[in-house]
Formats: sequence, structure tokens, C-alpha cells
Amino acid sequence: MTEKIGILALGHGSRHPHNKEVVNGVAQLIAKKYKNTVVRIGFMNMNTPTMKEGLDGFKGTGVSTIVAVPIFLAHGVHTMEDIPQILGVSKESRKANIKLDGRDVTLIYSEPLGVDDLVAELAYKRVTEALSN
Repeated sequence: MTEKIGILALGHGSRHPHNKEVVNGVAQLIAKKYKNTVVRIGFMNMNTPTMKEGLDGFKGTGVSTIVAVPIFLAHGVHTMEDIPQILGVSKESRKANIKLDGRDVTLIYSEPLGVDDLVAELAYKRVTEALSN
């Protein structure tokens, strides 16, 4: 049996719609490209679903592991303090066990996007777009 993985794309939240649109768009792209995953979204504040509601969105999906990935570029107070507290994950192990449909499910909290060739490539893509406009 293949393990079914859930991905919880995390956003900060904003009064403006752009943040939610970006996090939702990234989540949709992940789901489209990686068909063997179940993808949900959750926000720290100002938007719904909340992170806890996002986790509840995995009910009935049969996932055995959920990886919460902050759609943030870098670490800060939110990624290092607030989000781990909201999710109930250990700051050291970045993991927790949660109950979902009466089963134990492992919740893993990933690193933010950070320094990566793909981020640099995207930044350069934005430069070329700006130059062509």
C-alpha cells in the first residue's frame, strides 16, 4: 500500500485578496502536478480556512502524513514561533501526531521556500517580464 500524503499550504493572511489568491494558486498547482497528494490551504489570520480548518479538510481523505509548508520566503517570528504553536508541532522535531478520523496522523512542518535555484529562476523571470512591459 502506498502512503497517501497531504500537503497543507500555509499563508499569513491579509485583508487584501492577493495573499489568499497566491496561496490557493500555489496549492492548486501542487495538486495538479502531484496527483498522488491531497492539498489543502490554511491561514494564520485574517483569511479562511484557518490552519486548524485546513487540517480538518483532510478528514475522509485517508492521508497518513500531512506536511505543512509555509508559503513564505524566509523564516521570521511567524514561521519560527506562531505557526508551530498554532499547529502544535515541536520546535525541535517540527513534528506532531494529530487525530484524524480516529487515526493517528503525522504532521510535519517544513521549512519556508528559502534560498533555492527555483526561487532565483522565478525572480529572474519577473525581471524579464518587467523589462518586456
